[in-house]
Amino acid sequence: MRLIRPFEIFFLGGAILIGACVALWLSIWSPDALIRDPLPLYRQASVKVTADNKNKREILDVRLVDPDDNVVGFSVSLPLGSFDEDAGERLPTLVVISGFRGAHHNLERIPEPGPNVIISYDYPYRPEEWKTASLLERILIARRVAFRMPNDVAGLMAWVRRQHWADRSRISLVGVSLGAIALPVIRRRASATGQTAGPSVIAYGGVDLHAMAADNIDLSPGWLREIVAWGIAVALRPLEPAAHLSEITGPFLLINGRDDERLPRESVERLHALTPEPKTIINVKGAHIDGNRPEIIENTVRLARVWLVSKGALNPSR
Repeated sequence: MRLIRPFEIFFLGGAILIGACVALWLSIWSPDALIRDPLPLYRQASVKVTADNKNKREILDVRLVDPDDNVVGFSVSLPLGSFDEDAGERLPTLVVISGFRGAHHNLERIPEPGPNVIISYDYPYRPEEWKTASLLERILIARRVAFRMPNDVAGLMAWVRRQHWADRSRISLVGVSLGAIALPVIRRRASATGQTAGPSVIAYGGVDLHAMAADNIDLSPGWLREIVAWGIAVALRPLEPAAHLSEITGPFLLINGRDDERLPRESVERLHALTPEPKTIINVKGAHIDGNRPEIIENTVRLARVWLVSKGALNPSR
């Protein structure tokens, strides 16, 4: 009977440890990690209704709560009177996932929404926390927010389908900047939980988290910037747009700036190539969309509105 040598025990233990690490990696960091679990059961915690008589709209500030008491916040813009239970018309809904801005701020950037419901998702973080955070703290905040977004938006869509004013067959998504990068995983998560979406707009997005991070980190020397960029890409790996685009269906509208200083050209070109058909690609003049560039915001809203109306996802303004 041959004795097992210490080296063989060490080798076997090492192999088991490596296998366990790989299994843990696949379960936590795989792009499928945010897709496979059942959607948490969200309950409505509060709805605050405010009349916007100037624009003939009603604004609903809604708070949902998941089983872990995480709050999902968003604001809903409805035509005046639509919140009344006796209102008979069911309206199409557009869910907007924009940059790190408050929900009301985003609604104000969409003038004359017409006989449609516009919803702006509110990122689950405190702006004052972001302003004072270090680079590492911002990475951790972004990771926490990003990992919640697929479930949050799917839960939001499920809430919309329960509302008397909603046309359940016409719920569409718009992702802008950071929201555009997250849109593929959000669309895939929504579909996996039965919350199918209509036409989608991906505005000023790209793929390859490492390349995008490296282009937006102001660090020197270059090797340090590369290390941090790889760290961000690893931390956010389950959200990599390139891993989800082939799993979602269109139609899609892709809007990008020809002189975008925040997105590498290769990232944008790969986004355009990987996005499934049918798709419409519009490259406009100018830099990245930003709150300080109102002309770019106005043009993006105009292009998205015209395309969504042409696809039947929104009603035209009256």
